Amino acid sequence: MTSNSRPGPAGPGSGGSKKHDPPYVRAFLLVVALFGPAVSPPLALQRVDEYRLKAAVLYNLAKFVEWPDEAFADPAAPLVVCVLGVDPFGAALDDTLRGHSVGGHATVAKRIAEVTPGCHVLFVANSEAKRLPAILERTRTSSVLIVGEAAGFIDRGGMIGLATDDDRVRFDVNLAAADRARIKISSRIMALASSVRRGEERVR
Repeated sequence: MTSNSRPGPAGPGSGGSKKHDPPYVRAFLLVVALFGPAVSPPLALQRVDEYRLKAAVLYNLAKFVEWPDEAFADPAAPLVVCVLGVDPFGAALDDTLRGHSVGGHATVAKRIAEVTPGCHVLFVANSEAKRLPAILERTRTSSVLIVGEAAGFIDRGGMIGLATDDDRVRFDVNLAAADRARIKISSRIMALASSVRRGEERVR
């Protein structure tokens, strides 16, 4: 089971990577390490490309998520971050994940045109926003962390919605959707989120 307890340049616990994180990842980790739950969103985009920071956010979110054991074919299986639709990240996502691991699972990026088995994190590109209901139905019985950036993403059933506002990046969390997928999101993520939704209620 993927489990993480604290951030750091080499990753939390035994799940971290052995090489140094790139500067934009170190910046994100430093903020969390220094201030932890006291950090109030949003996180500023400081001279870094929007999707490089969002790639780093995806990587760090994965560190604080627990998947059921059966989500991985075996203990050595990689943790796969899939991008569904028109990829906004380019090489940034590959650069962020390459050589790193989460909970002992190497992190890899994969681009897909349709929902396929084997994804642990599924980033739904804006090009697929209209298909979100069908995408959620296809993943209904799978333990997949569904992330996107379309307006109202968590209100429509997504688990984590990313947004930028005045050169800042925010994220919202839908706990009920994660619970249904048997995915556990750390309280550290809750503390950094702009809002947290449980069922029909926004708890903060």
